[in-house]
Amino acid sequence: MFKFLLSLAIYFSFIFISYADHGPKKMWKRQIVPFFDMHQTKMLGPFSINIHSYGEKQNLDTINLKKENFDNIFKDKLNLAALVKKNNGLVYARFNKKRKIDSNTILQGMSMSKTALSTAIGTLLCNGNIDSLNDELGKYSPSLAKTPYAKISIKNTLQMNSGVAPIQNGYKLKRKMNQMAIGIRKHEGKGDMLKSISILNGNAREQGSKFFYFTSDSFALSIMISDLTNKPASEIFYENAFKKFSTNKFMHWVSDKKGITVSQARLTMTAIDWSNFGQFVHDEMKNDTCLGKFYKEGIKNSIQTHREGVRYGYQFWVYKVNGVPSLTMTGHGGFFNIINSKKNTITSIFSVDEKYKYGNLFSKGMISKLASEIN
Repeated sequence: MFKFLLSLAIYFSFIFISYADHGPKKMWKRQIVPFFDMHQTKMLGPFSINIHSYGEKQNLDTINLKKENFDNIFKDKLNLAALVKKNNGLVYARFNKKRKIDSNTILQGMSMSKTALSTAIGTLLCNGNIDSLNDELGKYSPSLAKTPYAKISIKNTLQMNSGVAPIQNGYKLKRKMNQMAIGIRKHEGKGDMLKSISILNGNAREQGSKFFYFTSDSFALSIMISDLTNKPASEIFYENAFKKFSTNKFMHWVSDKKGITVSQARLTMTAIDWSNFGQFVHDEMKNDTCLGKFYKEGIKNSIQTHREGVRYGYQFWVYKVNGVPSLTMTGHGGFFNIINSKKNTITSIFSVDEKYKYGNLFSKGMISKLASEIN
């Protein structure tokens, strides 16, 4: 009993730390600013990294729009941008002028990037490259066939339910794996996704038995994509999704030295295009396309998480919005893309602090409350 309670305490402490490992100042300096021109500098702080960029950055007319004014919700000094779309039209757009953010600024999407990864998986399923989400990763990836992910299903990996990563010392292990994958600190110039995964010793739990939000599941999916297509996940997403919705036509995503997308975060595009991505997901579901069915299946089959009333789908969270389980992209700090299919609205928030003036965005019921204000 004592061991069980200790494991539970470690699990929840990891979950807390993973969302609160640094404050707004460090987040702005380390996770936002370097990505503005990373496609040119190829630097993350003092470290040289690899990156894939697509398209050519545009300088379009800047947008500040208040057809409907939601300043009572989004006027927060730590909010970088906020956008609301209704019925496929932008009705509100607010940008942080003091931080020189505008509609052409590219923003690193934190863990919202994971939904772009799942979109890449969904398109490969729809075009026949993947036969079934119940297939094992090792079927498509010779690289993963030699790791603990060999016999794990794509579905369980999408749902952060692989059972591979140990819960104990999770945060410390995650940090080490991220550094190895990107190639920073003592791993500079040696970024290697597969080597990062290979430090995991065996399988910690039976797959499908317990949700655990951990970086290696996203890494494994990205490695599988590269083995299957000989292209990085970033290119699959760019070709099969991004080009269909983008306004600015430019994005970049960090990779390892072998060109495999470091997929748990760091997809960078404009706030407008993040909002457009939300609309794209909404429209695919509304039109009941193959990809739309993939998203809807992820919502329907979502699993219980550590957050009360919040479930997890295919590399996206599922919040109840107006009483309806809804696909919601979330990222560290206060990054959200809330897809309200019932009201046909997309609400996009980019904040360097989850403790929003409107209320802590991750607290129970806050997303539902916020979404209900967008009528």
